[in-house]
Amino acid sequence: MTDEIRTEESGRETRIVKRISPGIVLAVFIVLVSALLIYKIQSTKSNRESLSAQTGSNNLKAVSQSENTTAQSEESLADTEIPNTALAQATPHTEMVLTQTANRQPLLPDVKTVKEGELESTSWQNPFYRLFWKSKGWQFTETGMTSSADQISAATFLRPYHKISVSFRVEVEQKFPAFALQLLTRDPANPDKVLIVSSIQFQNDAVSVSAAVQEATKELKQVKLDLSRPEPESVLIRFVGTGNRFVISVGGRRVLTCAQPAQQSGKECFLSFLTLADQVQISALRIEGE
Repeated sequence: MTDEIRTEESGRETRIVKRISPGIVLAVFIVLVSALLIYKIQSTKSNRESLSAQTGSNNLKAVSQSENTTAQSEESLADTEIPNTALAQATPHTEMVLTQTANRQPLLPDVKTVKEGELESTSWQNPFYRLFWKSKGWQFTETGMTSSADQISAATFLRPYHKISVSFRVEVEQKFPAFALQLLTRDPANPDKVLIVSSIQFQNDAVSVSAAVQEATKELKQVKLDLSRPEPESVLIRFVGTGNRFVISVGGRRVLTCAQPAQQSGKECFLSFLTLADQVQISALRIEGE
């Protein structure tokens, strides 16, 4: 009886095994392999997208940091050292003509004249004696100095200063005459030439400051304002160069402050008046400093 039962169960197992055909096994194997391949492809694509997103984020951060660094560098340029080479060319508007003209032929006192001069005092009131200046186109009297009309006129005071304070009056009929105050710094390697020129330019509608090395000029700051007068007036101008900053006042009102070029810090500077075409009359001149 037992042997019959075992024989019957063995027969059933044989029939079940026979029912699982090789085709079904192959199909199951293919499905499993396909599922594994799909999973691997999706996983690889996900990793690539994640890596691409991370790389893009890093690139954006790097670009942002680079732009911030560039902006900070450009913003600090006016308050830090101006390179001795390759000053950016300024916008070619009329205010820059005086500086560009002076850069070609700055009126720098001779070294021998300065050493043999008698300008030992640091404070001067109305120093309108012609021998105190190296000049071209200016006329001197006991009470003032006047530039020539329709031509370039330059006058440079023979005593150098490291720090300087200048005040004077300019005669204004109605339109404010165009002229420039300059600080000329001698080139130690070539004493007959200028290392750097700082120019404070006065126009009827603006006051600006620029710095120049050789033929390259950069405007440091400009303010727009109306300097004209309804009737003739003697207008007070005051300029201070501390070695680090410039301060300019017109008519008793401060109109502009900016950083002085670092190349002039601690170096001797010569004060120079420059006109291009307008006739300028200066009186009540006081120069002092150290």
